[in-house]
Formats: sequence, C-alpha cells, structure tokens
Amino acid sequence: MTVSVVLASILVGISAEAVLAQQAYKESVRGRQRLDFESYGLSLDLLSRPDDRSDAGRLAGSFDLFSKATVDAGRDSNVTRVKNGAISSAVTEAKAEAALRSNWTNHEALLIVDLTDRRVAESSRENTTDARLATAVRIDVDDGVFARGFAEAKRGHIRRGDDADPGAGFEPLTFNQYLVGGVYDDRRDDRVFTRIVGEAVHRSYNPTDNVDRDTLDRTTFNLRGFVGYSPGGEYDLFVSPSLLRDVYTEEASEDQNSTRLTLSVGASRDITGVSAFNGRVGVSHRMFDASTRSAQTDFVLSGGLLWNLTPIMTFTADADIENQQSDDPSAGTKLSRSFRVGLDYDPFEQLIIGGYFSVANEEFQQIDREDDDMLVGANATYLINEHLFAGLSVEREVSDSTDPARAFDATTVMFRISAKLCCQADDGTVNPFNLGRF
Repeated sequence: MTVSVVLASILVGISAEAVLAQQAYKESVRGRQRLDFESYGLSLDLLSRPDDRSDAGRLAGSFDLFSKATVDAGRDSNVTRVKNGAISSAVTEAKAEAALRSNWTNHEALLIVDLTDRRVAESSRENTTDARLATAVRIDVDDGVFARGFAEAKRGHIRRGDDADPGAGFEPLTFNQYLVGGVYDDRRDDRVFTRIVGEAVHRSYNPTDNVDRDTLDRTTFNLRGFVGYSPGGEYDLFVSPSLLRDVYTEEASEDQNSTRLTLSVGASRDITGVSAFNGRVGVSHRMFDASTRSAQTDFVLSGGLLWNLTPIMTFTADADIENQQSDDPSAGTKLSRSFRVGLDYDPFEQLIIGGYFSVANEEFQQIDREDDDMLVGANATYLINEHLFAGLSVEREVSDSTDPARAFDATTVMFRISAKLCCQADDGTVNPFNLGRF
C-alpha cells in the first residue's frame, strides 16, 4: 500500500489540477481555516520595524521559524506484516520538524529539517530512524509568472508489507534518496494556466543483514507539462503530457530500464464551494531498453469527488486505474486499481471526526501474482488550543495475495499528541513542511 518512488514521480505536478478548482476544499471540514486554532511561526526579524518602508527594510526580507513535534503511541497487532507468527507490540513514533521561511520582495525561500524515530517494544530490530533535509526557492519572474526550484536529501525505510520489503527474516530495508527539480508557472492569462515540471530522483538501498540490495537502486527522470483552460463558469479543462525515464544502476536489473510517454486530458468542476469533481483519462506507452521485452500501451483513468454535504460534514471519494512500476525489479510492472471513500464530521469547532475505507487490486504483468488490499479506519482530532492538539486513530489493514510472503492482516490503535508553532503567515494558512507549499 505504500506508494513507490516512481509513482510519486509520475504524480509530480498533478496537484495542478486542484489549483483550477479548490474553493470546495477550502470550505471542507479538513480544509477550512480555524483561526482560533492556527499558530504563527516565530519571527526572526529582530532588527526590523513594522513601519520601516525604506528600500533597505524592503529588501531585507522577513524570516519566520516554524516548528512542530508529534508523538504517536499505541499498539500494532502485526508489526512485521506477516501471515503467520505475527508480533503484537507497543509502538511509539516521535517526529520533530522545523522550517525556516524567508519572504523577500520578489522571491521566497524555505529550508526544512525533520527527524522521525520509531520504537517497537517487542522487536528492537524493527526500530528505525528517518531524517530529511530539504530546500526550495520561488522567484517571481513577472506578474503572474514564477519559477520554483527544490532539492531534498532523505534517509527513509520501506514499510513492512511493501513490494521491496525483504520480509520478517530481515531487518527493515533502508534507503537514501536524493531529489532535485524545478517548476515554471505562467498564470498571466485569466483563462489559461500552464505549468512545466522537471524532476530527477535517485534512490539507493542499503544492505539488510549484510545482504546486498543494489539491484533495487535506480534513478528516475520525470518531465511533465500541464495546460489548464477555463472557458468561464464553474468548470475547467486541462491536458497533460509527460515523459518518465527509469534507469537501474545494476546490470542485473537493466532489463527494467524504460521510457514512458503519457498523455492525459481531463476536467475539474467546482460548484460554488459546495462540491468539486476532477477526472482524467489518458494513454501511456512504455518502451523498454531490453530488446527481449515488448512495449506496453496502457490506459490511465482517475477521478475524485469532494462534497460538502453540510457546513460540518464532508464526503470524499477517489478512484484510479493505471500501470505502475514495482519497487521490486523482479516483479516488473503492475496494473493498479483502487477506490477510496471518506467522511469527515465536525460536531463542534474543536473536534473533527473522520472515517475512511479503501480497496486496491494489483495485478503484476511479468510474474504470476495478484494482491487485494483493504484498509478501513476511523480517527478523531481534538484542537486543544492554537499550539496543541490530540488525536486517536483505529485502523484495520488486510492484504490477500497469491504470494504467501505478502499476505497479512493488522490492526493498529494509536494516540497522538502534537505541539506546534505554525502554520500561519502573512499570506494565510500554509504548510511550511511541504515542498509543494510553493
């Protein structure tokens, strides 16, 4: 159920669809501002004065520090995601995040640092520590035109039950990931919105219990274009071509090297902030470097719905069908189909209650394997004050696979407490810990 790095690369820039119609999200239970419970970052402009309008004061920019700490504690009935011999254990995950934001006359810069530590009481070999260092900058080229650049260095681990997971007999698989990219946006025309996104991602996997995992290492290059057109009214049209290049670093996996061309078209509609719909359909053609592998032509279909049933209740639904690259090169590509629904309820200003249900089917193209996944969960978030909130979640995950090593079921119950110094700035509510913020 964990989204692979290749899928993440394919989806870079797809959020542009939401830019065309987002009023309904701003009015939703999760999306609307709650000014009494949002925090400002810590201003570091110790030498500036609010009334300083001189050129020196204007060019000096402003600096804000956002910080956030979150602790999740609870119990997982199957920490290694196996069918037999499940280990039930108390689990604690602590995450600390900090973001330094600089807002100048014609550009903006962001530096992000975060650290996540996971502890499993009954199995110390499942303990993991992840870290990330990221930066981004936005430059206003002209009125309605801006460019963005971003880079990230990350150490992470593969979630148990994922394609690349070596199994419970091995320690968790860790990786190092390096990302660099840029975005060019042009919004000068009231009716036409264009975007070009380029990104390169390199991921290398570390040995697990002295077993080499270099065959999983690869570099992905993604180039995506997006043109949106608003003819007036409450709907928008868009067309999006993309080029995806996948290159493995080991000869043992080089028959997976490929180039994928995709062209999709779609529409989004926002009905006065009450409901929003977006859908796209496309065709994807994938060519392999290995002469022994035939090219693939696939159709891509996806859709999403957000409906504010009442001012305090929001319904969401998403569905998609597309071919994806597996993190395991021996598994090749897979046809993925998924459907998800969710309901959020806001009985009063300080409490948000949510529930969700999703099903997914993955049918592998190069091997005889099929996975059926089901996820159902419920959560509650209580906003104590502008700096503190608490939460509780219950989740049931079931994976039924023709590969016995990938079949499992698990129940997780977690309590969350979070303290923050974020997430408002002069230009409204933001997410300073996300590179997509720009």
